[in-house]
Amino acid sequence: MTRPPKRIVPAYQRAQEAVLAMVRDQHLPVGAKVPSERDLAAQFGLSRMTVRLGLENLVRAGVLERAGTAGTRVAGVSIMRVMDTKQAFSMSQMVRGSGARPGARLLMFAPGVANRDTAARLDMAPGAAVVTIRRLRTADDVPFCIETSTMAAERVPGLVAEDLAQNASLYALLQERYAIRPTDRDSEISVGPIGEADAELLGLAPGLNVLLFRSVVRDAAGVPVEAVSSVNHPQRVVFSTRSAHIRV
Repeated sequence: MTRPPKRIVPAYQRAQEAVLAMVRDQHLPVGAKVPSERDLAAQFGLSRMTVRLGLENLVRAGVLERAGTAGTRVAGVSIMRVMDTKQAFSMSQMVRGSGARPGARLLMFAPGVANRDTAARLDMAPGAAVVTIRRLRTADDVPFCIETSTMAAERVPGLVAEDLAQNASLYALLQERYAIRPTDRDSEISVGPIGEADAELLGLAPGLNVLLFRSVVRDAAGVPVEAVSSVNHPQRVVFSTRSAHIRV
């Protein structure tokens, strides 16, 4: 068998990942100044223009911010959401891994029936009973994401809204009460305009393009556990395939 060609990572992306790793690994606090473009270029063995492109991407992502003539600093709340297909991390784990305190506000808890799209994602028949949970996710009390989770009702009998009060972890509940352990996920990211209600919750302008995330989480047997859809603040969420910063 021939090996697939090795993926070539653009130099600016290597610079971006190196700066991001530096911020995370050194636990740089909000407001901490990052080294100059000249110093980073010498440290990484890259050109200043390449480093500049990497920094600009991190500024657009909300990880860094320009401070005028004072240079570039670590921005406020920024959550790294992991697209790791080998392990399904809970949102609380990802927020803690980003150095923040996780929080959630229950927006909706509703029994219902699966439409065609949900049924296909959960490998069930259209019209089958489901439970849908919609929550506003926060990090250090700052909203960064609106997440909707749908599960087959037969897998979570007796689940009620009160179970998710006081910032309870859904994944912990699944494991402790139902012996369901989410293990992997299929994920996709797209960009689209945010609706008026979601924009108000996240403090954004209606119609602004945001990061849209969809995934299907499965258990060890490969059976779908939940279908997830989320609307993510474009300056407060970064997606990554790296999961080393998350403790399990």
